[in-house]
Amino acid sequence: MTTVSVLRRYSCAALLFGCVVSTGCSQYIDPNVPEPIRPYVEPEFGREYLVYRPSSYSKDYAWPLIVICHSAFPDSPNRRIRAWTRLAEDHGFVVAAPKLEGNRKSWAPKAARQISLQRDDEKRILAAIRHIRAAHNISEDRIFIHGFSGGAHVALHTGLRHPEVFRAIALSQPGFEEAHLADAAGAIDFHQPVFVHYSVADAVMRKHARRCVEWLRSQGAKLTENPHGPGRDDDTERSVRFFEEVLRTQPWIHIRALPARGGNPLEIQFKLRRSCEPTQYRWEFGDGDESPLAEPVHAYAAPGTYRVTVTVDTSSYGEQQRRVRLTLPEGTLGTVGSATRKAMSNHCPTNVR
Repeated sequence: MTTVSVLRRYSCAALLFGCVVSTGCSQYIDPNVPEPIRPYVEPEFGREYLVYRPSSYSKDYAWPLIVICHSAFPDSPNRRIRAWTRLAEDHGFVVAAPKLEGNRKSWAPKAARQISLQRDDEKRILAAIRHIRAAHNISEDRIFIHGFSGGAHVALHTGLRHPEVFRAIALSQPGFEEAHLADAAGAIDFHQPVFVHYSVADAVMRKHARRCVEWLRSQGAKLTENPHGPGRDDDTERSVRFFEEVLRTQPWIHIRALPARGGNPLEIQFKLRRSCEPTQYRWEFGDGDESPLAEPVHAYAAPGTYRVTVTVDTSSYGEQQRRVRLTLPEGTLGTVGSATRKAMSNHCPTNVR
């Protein structure tokens, strides 16, 4: 199977197109690719972000999206996206570079201030994704995030807190301070792949990268580490190859719990967001009841916190299991501990068609 066939395997109806701020501006032209880098402004916060869309883009396909987080000056969204345009053109994906504020290196502000900046960036990144999906046909289950150097904090913070959005995370030469990820630790999903690659020749960034690796391991993340010799400062192609491997081998499955019709706060509609088509379902609602339906509605007898588990079987992916903690009557979903996720994980090979 070719790379392009992996990246462009879906077809679905086109979404509504949004508005481009401007195109063809000289500062957004990359002579190595046939299309311009397009500046957009997302309407929720009024922040500009850059997008490169391959010349082969068609609304008839649902395309992968890679969000890239730039480092501190002299790096910038424009400079960072230029490192990805040729890959986007050759491999077949849309790439976006938002303007960030929490992209610091070793001179980052105090933890509380840094986390505040990262939260603001998180909101703007998610807003940019919503805007991109309104303007382009983007595959829901093939959205990725990448962080370079000082942008790694933002990529990790946003990616780890939203595994239902980002299928995988990749970091290149990451800067890292554990205190800056304080509000992301409890959100780590063991099924979300994280890739960290760095040059062992860079003594300073090597120390940061190894601290990042150690922290991710301590949190139970599904980690791939790739130390290597001298090379380009960000090695974007390594990240693209990692994302392609994730598509070929690892499914994306997330439980959704929605209020059922009728107004009863204890009655919940369960659904799955997924990259596969299960042939069998087994829902366990945490109160002793079960269901074999694909999208069951379950009424709980009393408020409380319940561990909901779904086990699905598919001919391509084998058996997969996911579990969430549901709190009622608020109806909020929480994560389960990394040790529990390890015990219940299933690494069956998958096929990307």
